[in-house]
Amino acid sequence: MDTVLKELMQHWRHFVDTDIAKAYREEVAKFERWVREMGLRLLALRAREAAEKGNPVARDYPSEYIKGLIRRGQAKILVNMFAAYLVHRELATQYWLIKNKLVAGGESIATWLRLLRKL
Repeated sequence: MDTVLKELMQHWRHFVDTDIAKAYREEVAKFERWVREMGLRLLALRAREAAEKGNPVARDYPSEYIKGLIRRGQAKILVNMFAAYLVHRELATQYWLIKNKLVAGGESIATWLRLLRKL
């Protein structure tokens, strides 16, 4: 899973330039620690759910499935995870983040929040 974390952290510099990261600058360092502790568990849970829904790649090669998610989503995965982190810590609401255009939509945030509740 170290390779998954490396893949995710390659997009960190793009993430810190996003509006949401700039708006919550004081939380970014805490979020980075959180990603290292919880992010891999969340990604593994997402792969497990995909495997349960019948995705053969997620079932047979979960780390490759996760890397594919990261490659396709790039910094957007970090943005959505950060938004879920903020909502989970009650620093913002999902509605407020969408209304102020810090995130594009709520579906991805809801996915991460649902996974967080499962942990």
